[in-house]
Amino acid sequence: MRCQVSDFRCQALRVKTRGGILLLLSALTAFAQSPAAPAARPDPARVEGAVAGGLRWLAEHQLREGAEAGAWPVNVANYRPAIASLAGMAFLANGHLPGDKGPYGKTVAAALKYVTSTMAPDGYIGQGDRSGMYIHAISSLFAFSCLGMQADEKVEPALAEWCRRSLNVIIKAQQMAKTANERGGWRYDPYTAESDVSVTCWQLLVLHTARQAGYEVDPSVFSAALAYLNRAYVLVKPEAGQELGGPVGGYLYRPGFTYEPSRSSTALVLFIQSLFDAADEQRTRQALRYLSRYPLTWDGNQYGGYFFFSGFYMVQGMFQFGGEDWESFGPRMTTLLLDHQAGDGTWPYPPGNVSQEQMTSTGPSYPVAMAVLMLSLDKQYLPMYQRQSRIYERNAPGVQPGTKPVEDSAPVATKAGEGRGPVAATPEMAPVTQAVSGEGKEGGRREPGREPEDGQEDGADRTIGRPLFK
Repeated sequence: MRCQVSDFRCQALRVKTRGGILLLLSALTAFAQSPAAPAARPDPARVEGAVAGGLRWLAEHQLREGAEAGAWPVNVANYRPAIASLAGMAFLANGHLPGDKGPYGKTVAAALKYVTSTMAPDGYIGQGDRSGMYIHAISSLFAFSCLGMQADEKVEPALAEWCRRSLNVIIKAQQMAKTANERGGWRYDPYTAESDVSVTCWQLLVLHTARQAGYEVDPSVFSAALAYLNRAYVLVKPEAGQELGGPVGGYLYRPGFTYEPSRSSTALVLFIQSLFDAADEQRTRQALRYLSRYPLTWDGNQYGGYFFFSGFYMVQGMFQFGGEDWESFGPRMTTLLLDHQAGDGTWPYPPGNVSQEQMTSTGPSYPVAMAVLMLSLDKQYLPMYQRQSRIYERNAPGVQPGTKPVEDSAPVATKAGEGRGPVAATPEMAPVTQAVSGEGKEGGRREPGREPEDGQEDGADRTIGRPLFK
C-alpha cells in the first residue's frame, strides 16, 4: 500500500481543486429561520475584530514548555492533538503560516511540531483514546493544510512523509474485513470492523484535502465510502401537524444499528457530498425538509448537543452552495457568533446546546477555535475552504443544476426492535481492492509478493512525482 506525494508547491494555500456540480441546496438553508428573507450583513470590521480577539486568546494560552509545548490546555490529555490542530487551523484560515514572520508564525509552527510528534510508530495519532480516529483525522487535516506553507522549505519532505503515513492509516482502516453493511466506512479506531457516518465523514474530508495536496488516492476508496453513506439514508414521517411539502428523509448515525436520522449526520453527509459531486436532488430536498425542523439558534438542544461540531460542517456546506441561501444564512450565523463572544475573545459553550461530556473534556480552546474557523470561511485560505467553482457558479440565478434523480426506494426509519434495519438504497459499490496509487516518478511499484527491505515500512514510497492538479 503506497501513498505518493506528487508535489509540495501548494501556491499559498490557493490549491486548485477538483469540483463537481453541486445539486445540494445545502443543509444550512434549513437552519436559517427564513432562508429567503434578507439578512443584514455584519460589519466586516466587527467580524475581523472578533477573529483577532479569538486568535489573540489562543496565542496567549498556548503551552510554551514541557512535553506538551505547542498544545493547549485540555481536560482529557488524549484530546490535545485534536484541539491543537483545530487551533492551528484557525490561524491558517486567517493567513498565518507556520514559521512565517507574522505575529503568529511561531504559534502555528509550535502547534504543528506538537501534533506531528504525537504520531505512533504505526502512523496512528489517536492511540490511547477509544474514539481515536476522530483525533487522527483532525490532526491529519491540520498537517495536510500545512503542506507547502512552511517558511523553511527544507522541512517540507518530512511533513509530506508524515502525511503519507497518516493517510495510509486511514486507507488501511477502511480495508479491515467488514460486513456488507459496514463496508467502506470508518469508526472509532483503525482496527475495528465497525463503521459510522460521523467518523466516515471526517476521514473523507481528510482524503479530499490530501487529494488537493497532490496525493493520489485510488477512486475505489471514495466510491466505497460514498456507498456507505448512501446506505445511511432513510425516509421519515413528518411530525404530526407539520406540513413540509413532501417526503422527509435524513441520514442515520450508524446504518443497521440506529433507526432515526441524526441532525448532525444529515448535515455532515450533505456537506461531504458537495465536495465529491455525490448529491442527488430528490434526497437533498428530502433531507432539507428534515433539517427544517431545527432552526438556527444559540440555546436549546437543536443540534443534539453539538453546536460547534455541527455548525462547522453546516456553514461549509452552505458556503459551497453560495447564492441567496448563503447570503441569508451566513450573516445570521455570523451574527449569532458575534453576539455571544466574551470580552476576552472567547466563546462559551451554548447552554443546552452542548453535551456535558464535550464541555468537560475539550476545554475552553475548542469553542474558540471552532468559532474562528466558522468566521473565516470566505477568505478561503484553508484547502478544505476552497470554493468548488463549478458548484458555486451553477448556483447563479436562472441556472438549473443537473440532477441525479433516484426513486423513493430508501427504507423508512423505524424504532429499534420495530422491524428490519435500513437496506442499501443504491447498488453495492465494488469492494476496495487498492488503497493508494503507488506509481512513482519512475513508475516503480513494489512487485507482488516482494517483502520490504529491513527497516522500511511495508509499501513505503518516498518518491515525488507529477502534480495531480495544476
